[in-house]
Amino acid sequence: MNKVSLKDIAESLGVSKALVSLVLNNKGNERGINKETQQKVRDKAKELNYSPNQYARGLRTGKTDTLGLIVPDLSNIFYGKLCKSIEMKASELGYDLIISNSYEDPEREIKLINNLLNKNIDGLILASSLESCTDLQFMKDRNFPLVLIDRIFPEFKVDSVSVSNIEGAKQAVEYLQKKGYSKIACLTISPVYVSSIADRIKGYMEGVDDSENTFLIQIPHDNIDSGIENAIKQIESEKYDAIFCVNNNLTKSLLKKINQKNSETNYKIISFDDLEVFDFASPKVSAINQPITKIGEKSVELLSNHISNRENHISQKIIFKTGLIVR
Repeated sequence: MNKVSLKDIAESLGVSKALVSLVLNNKGNERGINKETQQKVRDKAKELNYSPNQYARGLRTGKTDTLGLIVPDLSNIFYGKLCKSIEMKASELGYDLIISNSYEDPEREIKLINNLLNKNIDGLILASSLESCTDLQFMKDRNFPLVLIDRIFPEFKVDSVSVSNIEGAKQAVEYLQKKGYSKIACLTISPVYVSSIADRIKGYMEGVDDSENTFLIQIPHDNIDSGIENAIKQIESEKYDAIFCVNNNLTKSLLKKINQKNSETNYKIISFDDLEVFDFASPKVSAINQPITKIGEKSVELLSNHISNRENHISQKIIFKTGLIVR
């Protein structure tokens, strides 16, 4: 079935293509087009199931009502929930959303950014895998609406939405120590340079009472299960009694490997990021919880404000508090 065009509507009504375009772009009144004629155009467009080409319209108007979103790992439940929150808020404000997955690959991320800009998106929400903000500077120079989420560059003066990662990690470690656990290992994940992971490591280091008892084990993001197996061996040989995981993917893999061994564990687990399954997990898993819905909604609000007020926009850095869920 061929796509209905402005020309099709115009020919069916015996009017000009320009008149149809003016009416469907809500400029009929200002151009003095008869209201009865305007209604006939709208009715015919509806009858023929006319759907405007947003990108072509964007080239004419400079606005497509479309936002871009890039995340590093859609398989991570945290990002899945975040995408849902962003999509719902974007829809509420009248925007379509294009979601892309960078797979923690900086080169792919840059390519995705350029692809989205070529689609004439109105703004971009980004959870970046880049090591620095250098490759994003061109968007700031153009005053292009950009919001960083979860992973930010503190020195980069653009809108951002994140959580108190240092305080959350520190709270997790301090909770474990109050419960009598004195040797707490930290399972971290590559790339460790991203702000959320780096800050959680910093919070862990600050929270441990005895610096000689800190134990960091880095797990490769593209080979988590194997990394967790090796980590468990190290933790058991060093006789650590608690484990702090910097994200829920590590915690899930840890629980899986523990249950595959069918052995009693003598250590307590706490995760940064909560999952519903932690309510039923064995062993019990406490968690640092992030306000995912608030993060998503706020990122869209900031982006929409920048789109609507590009000339006078002042960037904001929003940091939400985390919470401790004890199990």
